[in-house]
Amino acid sequence: MKSLKHILMSGFTAISASTLLGQAAWVEPDPINPNDSITVWVDLNKCTFGAAPSLASTTDDLYMWTWSPKEHPVGHPLHNGTWGASNDALKVQKAGNGVVYYRMVPTAFYEVTASQVYTSPIKLLIKKKDGSLDCGGSECKTEDLEIKITAPTTGPQKHYPFPRKKTKDTLSINPNDVITLFYDLNLETNDSLKGKEDFYCVVKARVGMGANDFIFFVDGDNIKAADRDIAGRVPQMKMKNYGNGKFGLSFIPNKMFETVNTGGQKILSIQYKVMRGYIRKQYDWTAESPEYWFNTNCN
Repeated sequence: MKSLKHILMSGFTAISASTLLGQAAWVEPDPINPNDSITVWVDLNKCTFGAAPSLASTTDDLYMWTWSPKEHPVGHPLHNGTWGASNDALKVQKAGNGVVYYRMVPTAFYEVTASQVYTSPIKLLIKKKDGSLDCGGSECKTEDLEIKITAPTTGPQKHYPFPRKKTKDTLSINPNDVITLFYDLNLETNDSLKGKEDFYCVVKARVGMGANDFIFFVDGDNIKAADRDIAGRVPQMKMKNYGNGKFGLSFIPNKMFETVNTGGQKILSIQYKVMRGYIRKQYDWTAESPEYWFNTNCN
């Protein structure tokens, strides 16, 4: 299922948000299971090699050429083929708008272990069946593309939501549901926060895809002199002390921001920063500003 982030940041639901941020190749879902089916996406419009515009608009078949995590030898059914005649088994599908994709199970396709998928990035390029043809003065191929697969996070986390995230940055709930944002002081490395208890979770809500498309009472990423009295400005954002260094804030996003969301805009995500009740110096807050996206399928 696509997250709202993916839907809004593309011309069609299949395109990941990363393409609009300049990344030409990516995989879905995110995070992946190396032993399960994934989709490798390439936006040819984002590629920089000279032939990319020609490849993005061509009606000819296109092919993936890949050599990492492992390149198959000649004779293997998934061998790349020759530069002049790609293997038909590696033909990519076209999603439209210059975007192509290929589905695979990484461990089965490359015949490697899951750990090798995490340590050796997927390296590929997209080409015509005969890559040596002239495509506007260049070979008919993209530049070399690399997709690094990040291993799932395990163990304790400093910041985490409940309910837990459904995917890497997408929640299983919508903004009409209760969410609790937890903070584990035991994992804090900022000496200015250690041993303190007056914590506020200063939350803002995203209502658009621009860098400044947020509604808030206080912008935790841009604290002004008038905002230093956090406890006085946003008393509703005081975190509960659960003991043993654990703090949390529970709220319903649509209700929390009701008075500042005068246009009734749809809340797409929440972003927050944990900080002291009164800002005395620039280190009175955490370094991180986590952002969690709401699940459109729950709306």
